[in-house]
Amino acid sequence: MTYEKFNKNIVFKLINKDKNVELLETVPYKEYLDLAVVFYIAHTNDDDSLKCKVITNELMTSWGVDVDALMGLALENTPRLLGLKIRGILNTIASYTDNEELQSVAEEEDNDLPLYVATNNIAMHGAAVLIYRDLLKAFAARKKSDVYIIPCSVHELIMIPSVECPNIDPVEIKNLIFYVNRNELKEEDFLSDNLYFYNVHNDEVTIVK
Repeated sequence: MTYEKFNKNIVFKLINKDKNVELLETVPYKEYLDLAVVFYIAHTNDDDSLKCKVITNELMTSWGVDVDALMGLALENTPRLLGLKIRGILNTIASYTDNEELQSVAEEEDNDLPLYVATNNIAMHGAAVLIYRDLLKAFAARKKSDVYIIPCSVHELIMIPSVECPNIDPVEIKNLIFYVNRNELKEEDFLSDNLYFYNVHNDEVTIVK
């Protein structure tokens, strides 16, 4: 498995750091907030399913590269290979049905409901769009707003422009995240119990305390 053959297919995903201690002993990773950025070799099948192989410390060493090199490649490859999709939350829900009337209503209602689901084009490990270069900066500039970020799962995020939702209560949102993670989410899909906040002025994501 040569580096030259696969370096165009090196991408990243986000996982929870504390929940994956054993895995992180065997793979190269970069820390990001309470998360870890890990790397894998990706191929999309004809049915858009994702076939992937995790890059281990052993494989990285055999290639003669370091984690910073993997990160640089993945920042270029992941958006190119897996893309980006941002939609209103009702439109996202409606997309899982064949009801055209519901889809039409959802498109109209989403204009009044400032919750935006962000993922990649195949909705697999799509929470990694959080670290796409300039994604949050561009989204915040378009909305002219700081942005709350809910880590729904390893597959998707919800972005909430604060200017469109001025009465948001971070404590209530954090309680909701905790509840959903314990009662609605599969264990393997868990990403974080935290709420994140993107400050448009300093271009920084922080954990809401």
